[in-house]
Amino acid sequence: MEKLLIINGSPRSNGVCAELIKQVRPFFLDCDIRQYDVFALAPAPCCDCKYCEYHDGCSNHDLDIFFEDFEDSDYIAFFTPVYNNFFPAPLKAVLDRFQRYFSARFKRGANPPVEKPKRVGAVICAGSNAKTASDYMFNTLKQSFHILNGEVFARYYIPNTDLGQYTFNITELRKFINQLRG
Repeated sequence: MEKLLIINGSPRSNGVCAELIKQVRPFFLDCDIRQYDVFALAPAPCCDCKYCEYHDGCSNHDLDIFFEDFEDSDYIAFFTPVYNNFFPAPLKAVLDRFQRYFSARFKRGANPPVEKPKRVGAVICAGSNAKTASDYMFNTLKQSFHILNGEVFARYYIPNTDLGQYTFNITELRKFINQLRG
């Protein structure tokens, strides 16, 4: 059975990201779905301790189960608000902890550092019209997953959530799903 990993970067259990997760899940009922809410996960930041340069994994074990699910997933879907023109701090901490894979690749020669290839998508919700920030966030994921044996195929951007002027666009949602699934 294929696996979908949902990474929710929002602290709100009833916000726009949560609603979009509810809208996406039915398209993956044939998959084993694992969801992580990064604010509840409370990941420690990478402290550049160099452990991963010489060992598989991380010296901090708070994300061990997350990384097992990450490595085993076929699809990864990020759902995130824009905070100060970038990812919220807990999601940024998770992304920084991918350093273990960059070290595996560039220090220890594991190529690829993650065996199973992944199809990746990002749903980015902005309180204002932060298209430039959204582009930067999306491109950051593309650059990271290029090394992580993944490819970012899908994007769904929703601006103006703070003003209540947003709409859920079923056409864009279906496009996102189709791109993510391939």
